[in-house]
Amino acid sequence: MNPSLPARLFSLRSWIVALSIALPLLVLVRQGQDANWDLRNYHLYNPHAWLHGRLAIDIAPAQLQSWHNPLLDLPFYLMAQAGWPGLVVSLWLTLPFIVSLYCLLRIQQRMTGGGATRIGAVALAAIAITGAATHPSLGTTLNDGFVAAVAMASLFLLLRRDAPKPSDWLWAGVLGGAMAGLKLTAAIYCLGLAGAALVACRWQDAPKRLAMLMLGGIAGFILTYGYWGWTVQQMHGNPMFPYFNQIFHSPGALPTAHADARFRPQTLIDALLTPFRLLQMSNRYSELELRDPRLLTGIVCFPLLLWLGKHWPEHKEKLRMLAAFFFVSLVVWLYLYGIYRYALPLEMLAALPLVLLLQRLPQPWARIALIVAALAFVKVTIRPDWNHTRFTTPMVQVDMPTLPVGSMLVVSSQEPLAYALLAIADDVPVVSIYNNFMIPERCTGLQAQAERRIASHQGPLWLLRTPSEADDVGETIARQYGLTSAGCQQVPTSLGELRLCRLQHRPAPIACQVPAPAPGR
Repeated sequence: MNPSLPARLFSLRSWIVALSIALPLLVLVRQGQDANWDLRNYHLYNPHAWLHGRLAIDIAPAQLQSWHNPLLDLPFYLMAQAGWPGLVVSLWLTLPFIVSLYCLLRIQQRMTGGGATRIGAVALAAIAITGAATHPSLGTTLNDGFVAAVAMASLFLLLRRDAPKPSDWLWAGVLGGAMAGLKLTAAIYCLGLAGAALVACRWQDAPKRLAMLMLGGIAGFILTYGYWGWTVQQMHGNPMFPYFNQIFHSPGALPTAHADARFRPQTLIDALLTPFRLLQMSNRYSELELRDPRLLTGIVCFPLLLWLGKHWPEHKEKLRMLAAFFFVSLVVWLYLYGIYRYALPLEMLAALPLVLLLQRLPQPWARIALIVAALAFVKVTIRPDWNHTRFTTPMVQVDMPTLPVGSMLVVSSQEPLAYALLAIADDVPVVSIYNNFMIPERCTGLQAQAERRIASHQGPLWLLRTPSEADDVGETIARQYGLTSAGCQQVPTSLGELRLCRLQHRPAPIACQVPAPAPGR
């Protein structure tokens, strides 16, 4: 053995650690502090409601997302509530990207062995961290970075040996299942791991690998979602409320899946054209416009790398596992969502086969090709901005006036306002009558409950809204409940100005007669 090899590998590993930390931090400092729609809507409210007993008194103030598992957001919420500087809180939200990048670079190192180079690691890191899903999500509460960290960690766990042990599949399943319990969309990558298990090593052992993976996945899911699912089941009769309500039929919501199908391909042709349409700037797969060639790169380069694998037999099985994970996850993502940021782990992984191919070129062509490829990907990518602001201390500030004893706060808005509710007393209920889930015409059990709660309330009533003209629609809907505004005052926050309006309540007929859902139904 070459005596200099251990020293060289140590040096490369140090380089990988440095890259994994430095590049995400550079992106974080450049982008600033997170202020995205989801942060304003539920990433602060959900853990607050869970810890402060608001689940029993509020009705859908964080809209459709009011019942998302709060466990993943708990560290962020505790830091923000403690008044920590925004930069420090953002470092926590950047950590999963550091883990993702480290695991990806270690996989690259594992796939190249003694042929690994620093310039190859730089090229892969630069391409992976600047994607249209990865770059804008870094340091945000969107939580897709945590999904990517678990996906990459699971792959690294399986690829770190020449042949994964049964315990490796078990622990990969635990990681994937636990992440799916924290964020349901992560189930995409559990199926990707199942695809990897099918093609790894000997075909005869595939059932055993799948069994270990499934066992770990179930255990991990129960660990992170079990308590929350039981809690929501007791409240609404659906452990995933309001999702999959076409199966559970909770009276609190319509009997539909409540899935976001806006970006999902409608036909097979649409699905096949997706990687090519991502070469054009559009909002086909996102609320904001983007352009990214990475998924198409993975689709082309993984088969090419497998074809060339006959010249690279020592890594043939690892290549099959990576390709199976990529393509199974890609198909499931297209079928279920088509929302581009949910493909963040695939976007990061897609650059790996290209870099592995370019590293096989003779020097100095390999070095030149890697540099050109990294620059080209950074240049052609158009990334959305999910809303950032300057770093502040504390990260989120709300100057809410103290409401009188016996007050009720009404929300009638499609805008994300729930972050401001952390500043009101725990005994002030919040009832939403209009948002992306609550609409008077739907007349669900929750809508009927909201009407009854407002009609029977004897104390002061208040309306929280934004100054936007769009919220005039919310006030118009409030009038259907006999609520009219009697003057507003400003509520300054670090995420924009809000308005608190005193409401006058005149008797109005209750239009929705659906009975409220019984506990445990």
